[in-house]
Amino acid sequence: MHRNEASITLNELIYSVIPNLNSAEKLVLATLENLIEVATNPMDILKRSDQREAFGLELHCIRMNLEHLLSRYKSEVEVLVLSEGQHKGPLLAPDPQEAEAIRSAMHIFEHVCAFQRGERPQPVARREVSISKQT
Repeated sequence: MHRNEASITLNELIYSVIPNLNSAEKLVLATLENLIEVATNPMDILKRSDQREAFGLELHCIRMNLEHLLSRYKSEVEVLVLSEGQHKGPLLAPDPQEAEAIRSAMHIFEHVCAFQRGERPQPVARREVSISKQT
């Protein structure tokens, strides 16, 4: 799925996007926990705690929309899982919120990969950080 497209197969969602999101979540939360543990400045602790909370909220919203999408394709999901991923499954037709959830999941993973390659100073994307300032 390209950044501007909303087309993705069920196989890609189940066997790529969701596992990548899970991996990214583990790394980001572990990184934030470590930063909180070693922080000595209360403002740094508050900042990282806010980031952790905002990231958790972002993940919750993404997962709710992905669950909604998967529930609409329940029978196709069952067939795909029974085939152990051997079939591509249908091309999904996500609603706008579901499409945004897919793009967000991919965006988070891209940022985490950039962090792991040393291209970013932190694994949390700016968009997730700014959510905490809006609430």
